[in-house]
Amino acid sequence: MSKRTLATTLATASLAVVLSPLLVGGPAHAASVATWDKVAQCESTGNWQINTGNGYYGGLQIYKPTWDAYGGKQYASYPHQATKQQQILIAEKILAGQGAGAWGSCGAGAGLGGDAAAPYPDAPPAPAGLVHLAAADFTGDTKKDIVGIDPATGKLWLYPGNGNGALGARIQIGTGWSAMSKLVTADFTGDGNADLLATDNSTGGLFVYPGTGTAAGANTLGTRTQIGSGWGSMRDLASLDLNKDDKPDLVAVDPNGALWAYPGSGALNGNGTLGARTQIGSGWGSMSELTSPGDLTADGKADLVAVDPDGRLWSYPGSGALSGTATLGARTQIGSGWDSMRQLVGADFNGDGKGDLDAVQAPSGSAGALYFYPGSGSGGLGARTQIGTGW
Repeated sequence: MSKRTLATTLATASLAVVLSPLLVGGPAHAASVATWDKVAQCESTGNWQINTGNGYYGGLQIYKPTWDAYGGKQYASYPHQATKQQQILIAEKILAGQGAGAWGSCGAGAGLGGDAAAPYPDAPPAPAGLVHLAAADFTGDTKKDIVGIDPATGKLWLYPGNGNGALGARIQIGTGWSAMSKLVTADFTGDGNADLLATDNSTGGLFVYPGTGTAAGANTLGTRTQIGSGWGSMRDLASLDLNKDDKPDLVAVDPNGALWAYPGSGALNGNGTLGARTQIGSGWGSMSELTSPGDLTADGKADLVAVDPDGRLWSYPGSGALSGTATLGARTQIGSGWDSMRQLVGADFNGDGKGDLDAVQAPSGSAGALYFYPGSGSGGLGARTQIGTGW
């Protein structure tokens, strides 16, 4: 079957493309919607929302790490959750980087390599709403705030928390952030102020933007420092204190689905800001929207949550120690229907000492409502409250 050809092409032979798609040369092609329909008919019998659990999703059976590497998460966490147009737009990028062979016999049979027509001659609209949400106290008032990027303008916005789960009027704190992604927040410099981590999309460099501890427009964040390279291949970055040393650690998923922990040093030391990584899990290639709400179970240990392709929300309890695959305990399902949610971000938003979640509910590529899910303190979440629109 062509899906197996695609699996081999994307998962092994073209691993370099998965890691750094924008840096790899390849044949520049395009194809009409009609040709992409032929590919989809061969790959998935034309079912653009198919999810069979084989690791490849949507009408064009795109491997999730490849979807992420080529920018698919601007539309949806998984290909099958995106619209047909969005799947084709990402497939065009894959085609330009890898050629028609990425779809094996399906690509060849559909004439993918010989069709130079643009599927959507008019430029598609920019993604709506906010992306790459992250939460921390940036204003120094002990209340958790949210930062996010407007993909249409590249502006970085700060939404100050009110301490009751709601948010105040937003403040612009940066420009040119369309070049950055994978935002993560925590005090990585050890000065008591929340910092912002982000990955440069073009180079894969990981940068820390030190927080000043006050909301001061463009001065909310200080001059950035590069603390890592090769991060273009990593996804779903999240921060939590895994080993209870009061220093935030970083977790991320690699293209092979391995979950890695990067222990924080508690100081800004360039490449030494994060310590040597340790693998703490496998099989995470199908999980998405990783974030830490903090302590969900009231045991004093930070936990991790993630969503699977079927929309189930899972909690992974922290053990309080960085000990390989025992770092996280057995997962527990704490929700369903979360495939309609995106931009999950966790923190204690209402100041009750229990980990909470915020999430956006919106059609793929559209702005939607922001909801607050209070933590119950016993591992679950309470009834949600809408706290925003246009997200």
